[in-house]
Amino acid sequence: MIKIKPYFPLFIIYISLSNYLLAQNINGEKIIAGRESITVINFPDKVLNINFSDDDAYDYYIPKRREDKSISIQFNKEKRTGPNTGLLVNEGGRSHMFRLIFDSTYNINDDTRPPLWYDHSNLKALKAFVQKQKELEKLTAEEQEKALKQQEKEAAEDRKKEVLAAQKQAETDAAQKTKDLEKHRKEQEEKQKQSTAEIAKAKKDAEATEKQMKLAAAKEAEEKNLADQKAKQDADMLAKQKADEEKQLKALKDKHKAEALVRDEELKRIKDQKDADALAKAEREKELKEQKASEALAKAEREAEERKRLQEEKLSKQKVLDEEKRKKAEAELARKEAEKKAAAERLAQLEEDRKQREKEKPIRKSDCGNATEKKGIDLYNFPRQQINTVISDFFIIGDTLRNYRISDSLMKTDLPNKVNIEASGLTDKDIKVTLENIYFKDIYTYYKIKIDNNSNEDFLGGTTYLYWYDANEKAKQVIKSSYLTYINFYPVIRPKTTQDIIFVTRSPNMVDNESLVLFIEERRKEKGIASIIIPGEKYNKELARFQNSINPKQSKDTKSKKTDKKEKNKKKN
Repeated sequence: MIKIKPYFPLFIIYISLSNYLLAQNINGEKIIAGRESITVINFPDKVLNINFSDDDAYDYYIPKRREDKSISIQFNKEKRTGPNTGLLVNEGGRSHMFRLIFDSTYNINDDTRPPLWYDHSNLKALKAFVQKQKELEKLTAEEQEKALKQQEKEAAEDRKKEVLAAQKQAETDAAQKTKDLEKHRKEQEEKQKQSTAEIAKAKKDAEATEKQMKLAAAKEAEEKNLADQKAKQDADMLAKQKADEEKQLKALKDKHKAEALVRDEELKRIKDQKDADALAKAEREKELKEQKASEALAKAEREAEERKRLQEEKLSKQKVLDEEKRKKAEAELARKEAEKKAAAERLAQLEEDRKQREKEKPIRKSDCGNATEKKGIDLYNFPRQQINTVISDFFIIGDTLRNYRISDSLMKTDLPNKVNIEASGLTDKDIKVTLENIYFKDIYTYYKIKIDNNSNEDFLGGTTYLYWYDANEKAKQVIKSSYLTYINFYPVIRPKTTQDIIFVTRSPNMVDNESLVLFIEERRKEKGIASIIIPGEKYNKELARFQNSINPKQSKDTKSKKTDKKEKNKKKN
């Protein structure tokens, strides 16, 4: 039986792992370096070191590491041209060899070729790429060159087809969007008309309710006054009637008293005559008369009490009727008050809805009228002039989605290290445009711009573009944009509001004495153009925060000295 040594399995694993990693090593891929552009290569793992095959290459190219897993290569613009050289990059457990080719004809706005971005961050895609390379290695050098050119040609054609298709689709979408927005505008106008009619009716109803309330209040006051007068008259009449009855009763009592005195005197006289029969008769007559007088007085008192009762009953019934009438009037007044309140609330709500619709409109009516149409302002799509300042990245779906995600994240984040460069050129000093941040990702530069509109009218954002100026402040070229946050519409910043926008271009290879100028037009020419001047020194300072130097695998003093010297000269230039 064969005894396996303890280190043998580890050796097998090492061999297998080595073979696996070898299957992911790039060998001979052509990497283009341009004079005015920055080349970027992405890898799956952390970059450990970067080497050129020729020491002199360090005089021409500046290698940097970005975000651990990427490298950038900038051409030293002190030189007019650069040599072709080998580039060795170690990352993870892999070693990649590239052919670095200097191309003086490469333009940062070149749409006929892909950008100088070589993305090998996906392991699966990397393995497939290496396998394809191995298949090419079976061909002769001439056949390999021919195959590579054919691949580049096909890639360029595919990119061109995608751009043309995207442009055509964008035109179709813009036309449809114009129709949709026009339909929406008409619907909003109809709603506005209905709202205006509703507001007018609500105002009329409110006025009518107010008028009815005033009439009802006046009527109630008049009826109350009449009721008070009648109550006073009834009270006065009742008091007079009571006084008259009391007077009559008193007179009747006085009469009976006087008659009783006469009878008493008559009885006394008869007593004095000692006539028994006459006295008896007189006493009977006295009793009879007193009885009749008592009955008459009682009857008069009963009749007076009955009249009093009937009068009080009448007054009580009238009081109940008056109270019911008063409560009914109060209820009617309360109902009208509620109607008035409801009408006022409805009117207020209609006014609020109108203001909200006005606020949500893209532009105020004063800006959407004939004046803007006569000036050729398209309210529904991005500026026609913008199409002349964009590159194919603007239309490639993959590029657009990636730039959208990054831009969206930047807008939602309060980034540190603000540059805060204010724009000049706008006629309205209450509108402030500021470049807040410069951010770098892969081959793109992201410019975060804040627009503070403290004026009383809209800021109609227009064509946005970037110019590159040389050391003599002479315009070299436009750097075409790859993305804008308002790619499908005009940014309209409402009064007293603030909005951020992100403008994206491929990253230029600048030196400190050059500059960039970012222009943001207002759609109305008389409003001026915001211009933001970005010195090359400031741009490079921001770029330096995103990348760092990395020593070669076998560090040489000469290489380090050349790299340091080159960095210093780059800043002085």
